[in-house]
Amino acid sequence: MRPDENATGRSVPEWLWVIAIGLIGALVFLIPYLQNPYFYYIGDNPESFVPNWYHYGEQLLKGIWPTVDSAGWYGGNYIGEAAASTWNPVFVVCYIIVAQFNSLTAAAAFVMIAHLSLLSMGTYLLAREYGAARVSSTVFAFAVPLSGFTLYYEASGWPAGLAAFVWVTWFWWAAHRFARGASSPLLPFLIGAMAMTIGNPYAALGLIIVMFGIGVELLVRKNVRTFVNLAIMGACVGSVAVLVFFPLLGAMPVTSRQELAMIANDTFLVPGVGDLVSSSAPSYLPAITNWGGQVRENLPSTYFVWFAIPLLPWLRWRTLLKPARSLVSLGVVGAIYAMLSFGPSNLWLFRWPIRLIEYLYLAMAVLLAVVLSKGLAKDHFRNRALATVGLVGVGAYLSFAVRPEFWRMHALATVLVLLFFFAALWAYKKRGWYALGAMLLVGTVGIATYQTNRIPYPGVAVGPSIVPASDVNRVKAGTDDYKGTYLQLASQGLVKGTSEQDDGEVMFGNLSVLTGHESITRYSGIGFTEFTSALCMDYKGSVCPDAYRNAFRTVQGTDIPLIDALRVQTLVLQDALFPDVVNNPPPKGWSVAERESGRTVWTRDAPLAYPGRVSWASRGTTVVSSISEPATEQVKFNAPAGGGTLLFARLDWPGYSATVDGKTVEVRNGDAGLITIDVPAGEHTLVLDYETPGLRLGVTLLAGATLVVLIQTFWWWRTVRRTRRRNDAEPNPRSDGGVADATTEISPVLTPAGPHDERI
Repeated sequence: MRPDENATGRSVPEWLWVIAIGLIGALVFLIPYLQNPYFYYIGDNPESFVPNWYHYGEQLLKGIWPTVDSAGWYGGNYIGEAAASTWNPVFVVCYIIVAQFNSLTAAAAFVMIAHLSLLSMGTYLLAREYGAARVSSTVFAFAVPLSGFTLYYEASGWPAGLAAFVWVTWFWWAAHRFARGASSPLLPFLIGAMAMTIGNPYAALGLIIVMFGIGVELLVRKNVRTFVNLAIMGACVGSVAVLVFFPLLGAMPVTSRQELAMIANDTFLVPGVGDLVSSSAPSYLPAITNWGGQVRENLPSTYFVWFAIPLLPWLRWRTLLKPARSLVSLGVVGAIYAMLSFGPSNLWLFRWPIRLIEYLYLAMAVLLAVVLSKGLAKDHFRNRALATVGLVGVGAYLSFAVRPEFWRMHALATVLVLLFFFAALWAYKKRGWYALGAMLLVGTVGIATYQTNRIPYPGVAVGPSIVPASDVNRVKAGTDDYKGTYLQLASQGLVKGTSEQDDGEVMFGNLSVLTGHESITRYSGIGFTEFTSALCMDYKGSVCPDAYRNAFRTVQGTDIPLIDALRVQTLVLQDALFPDVVNNPPPKGWSVAERESGRTVWTRDAPLAYPGRVSWASRGTTVVSSISEPATEQVKFNAPAGGGTLLFARLDWPGYSATVDGKTVEVRNGDAGLITIDVPAGEHTLVLDYETPGLRLGVTLLAGATLVVLIQTFWWWRTVRRTRRRNDAEPNPRSDGGVADATTEISPVLTPAGPHDERI
């Protein structure tokens, strides 16, 4: 009996093994959170994603689908953001669950751990699909989600990137499975649509690269019929992009996003090929240009797998000459990602090549899993052991060379790698294949535990960090006295400590949605250029010193200040940014409501003059009533002879249209990007409505693509049944040279090759 063919391994069904990987993975990926509750709540997570998830969940529970919300201002074009993932079913479920949390650090951990677990399962299935054994597939299934960039960047602060990586991995498995005839086209189509609806361009890029790689493999095998079917399925997946990205393209004329499209290299977040040499060193902090002009990383962003490089001398590389399955597509996909990972910093909308290194590592992990499945060589034990020590030593030296001040960390990490690796070799010799896998898993968990403890986010060289607010109830209590819409004028760079934020005193990004009040301070990946320029505000609500003066300037064509046009009733001023302003009485019509924790709060004395979101009407024009919804408004008005003008506290996102008594009128982009409409004389009803650009076309194409795939699936099933009947009617002797199915255990080859080849 071969070492991996025992009752335990063969009696566990493949589907149950996959589920077990996900469940156990959830426990493993909980370790960083248990050591640091903020590990999964860094960067864009607290500023953008997690508060919005909470907000979306509240909206969905009220029966409101998040598309465009005028109360979100420049961050309110949710569907135009694309990366908000409002079309993704998994995230929609996550929104509803997150809305049940009070701690957003726990909510973020829940969503991130769930996606890391899905990544583990997808990595396992992909390795199995290329012919790797169950044990080797399992060890890499746990290792890939714990690689440096995936854990420290994607899971900690870029959830859309993590989700894209997850579903591209699953799509790769499903598409390759379809290409070899083991699955219908419906499976890769559904998973591909799941990837596309993340709204992350790296998901779309990943789908294209995977399709290209598999297509090349089919053409090499001269399987033209399957290639055509794959192309049809891929085109159907691609059509989902219209639903997801056309709203973004429609919004771009008023945003700053188009400024990012370029081909250039400023070396920002560009890894070097030499970083691969140290990719198994847990303490290696590469010299990569990053934020603040730093040229050294505080995070192990290029870390791969601790045992990958030490394992190289022990692998039976000749077995790749006759792999169980074709590895052409694996090689093509890996080669493309290798070129992109070490390419220029900007390739059109794709910035920062390090974002692609996890895809390269995935391809490398699958390849190593396939080779490891053939067992470890035992001949020349001493030479191989010395080679391993040498390779680990190189990684240790390079780690020290870049950051010598952390020599103790480098030394301990090196010792741990060597101890775990040689313990795994000993386990393989004494107990066999499953013991090797168990020790590699133990080492993976041990290394990850040490790594996330010694290198907590935001990094080893950073002192006590200023953490954002995370307790929903505390934020609501701290802003309970606010009235109506509020505007915060503050600079994030002037925040001195956590205590200035944890009760909602000063908040940036989408954390303001936790207050329950409409806030003009939001986060946006696309922005609204004219509006943010008018307030001197950046993409997450941090302002310049001119913001106060800009807020009280007169809006062009009106007799009211901008702060009135925005219908602001509460103004929050950061003392450190406006010391002269807060130490003097507020302007007429405003009163000081609160002065503490580095902020001064003013509230408006008199109620606003107009209902709904109408903020101004020209002389002689009377607004009788206004029924306002997030994306629509119905206004009854009476204008004098010659007509009048209405100004709305809404941004003129492309997609707005207006009618007066059913007749179309022009929607003008007014000062600061506010909707301005000229209305005719007399008593009329104006209806302002928003329709997402490309939405109808996207829904139509999605329906058509689904129909095409269903028809394609029907013909696939007919072909399968016909083939099975033909095979049943013919003799089918067992052929030892056949290709093993993905669900069949593939054992390492342990038969001796010669007198000097004594395997462990």
